[in-house]
Amino acid sequence: MTPRYVLIANPGTKRCETYRAELAAYWRARGVAVEPEVVPWAEVVPRDGNLDDLPAFDRPAIVRMESPGKDDTATRLLLEAGARDDPSEPPRDWRGLELPKGLLVRPGLLYRGFRRVLTGLKKSFETRPHLTPTACPLAVAEMFDKEATAMKVRAAGVPIPETLLLRPRTLGAIYVAAFEFGWQTAYVKLNTGSSATGIVVLHPHANERYGVTTLAEIDGAFYNSRLVRRVTGPALESAVRFILSEGDVAQQGIPMGQIDGQNFDVRVVCVNAKPAAVIFRLSPHPMTNLHLGGRRGDYGRCRAAIPTREWLDALDHCADAAACFDSTVAGVDLVFERGFRRHYVLEVNAFGDFFPGWTDAGGRSVHALEIGATAARFGC
Repeated sequence: MTPRYVLIANPGTKRCETYRAELAAYWRARGVAVEPEVVPWAEVVPRDGNLDDLPAFDRPAIVRMESPGKDDTATRLLLEAGARDDPSEPPRDWRGLELPKGLLVRPGLLYRGFRRVLTGLKKSFETRPHLTPTACPLAVAEMFDKEATAMKVRAAGVPIPETLLLRPRTLGAIYVAAFEFGWQTAYVKLNTGSSATGIVVLHPHANERYGVTTLAEIDGAFYNSRLVRRVTGPALESAVRFILSEGDVAQQGIPMGQIDGQNFDVRVVCVNAKPAAVIFRLSPHPMTNLHLGGRRGDYGRCRAAIPTREWLDALDHCADAAACFDSTVAGVDLVFERGFRRHYVLEVNAFGDFFPGWTDAGGRSVHALEIGATAARFGC
């Protein structure tokens, strides 16, 4: 059977075009010409996920949802959808909103809009049994909610960092609680952020209150920069206040295992709830993201630093975390405590599979592994 694919994505973005090229290459190597039909998020969002009158969804297809990020039009429409979801939101011309690079505009509202659209997509898929989504839209929404993810994963017996449940939160209250719990660091994060967006790392036991963050305030607005810096005083208060106002999660910081004196964590990409790709990330910073100056670690060297029993147990827990969500792909963030006596799952990422240039020992990319597993699962 020749498969047909529909990709809900932002055309022209690196994520979208990379997946399209790899999908075509995978099937071309098998003598089949396949080109996914791309439906822009800009067409889906204003409909709140209702797929009526969109011909791409009238015929059988495997449907993949790609990240809606990196597109200003989609961002404006998601904010507008969030406003529709909240009757108390004052009227505003969201479509005319200026979006300078890095500006964080109402992250909580943006998520509410995305969740509203994903809820609509779930209903649309339910009435179209000829469509096979690679992920349940509500699972995508849940993976974006860090606190909901933590509760679900913990209930499955997966070790995660301790999480503060106190409400309402203030910077002072977080400091007091983290100090009393004996946390050496506390991560205050946007509950629905991604790619290290909106994180302040606090040090409760330091003589001076300070945080480490990529947030930068300019004329009262917050930007996500690529500069990891130290903030104190009013700048710290303001950054944390911004995160709290948009919906936050506060977690214990785990002293990370190190290689060459640098912190490292692991992105374990699970396909059908089985670890398929492992990417080590090294950084001198408390956030290891590659776009913040982190680098990919050598697999053999990093793996050799971890005792085998602990490594296998950690991979099992990554699989357990991925299995909590109805999604073909889940990017699980894993950290080993310094000394490698314990490990923790930090987050589960709905779109955590984008690692251009990475290949496994057989020369297969992350996308190729996913495409092959999807084809086998659905009999293509």
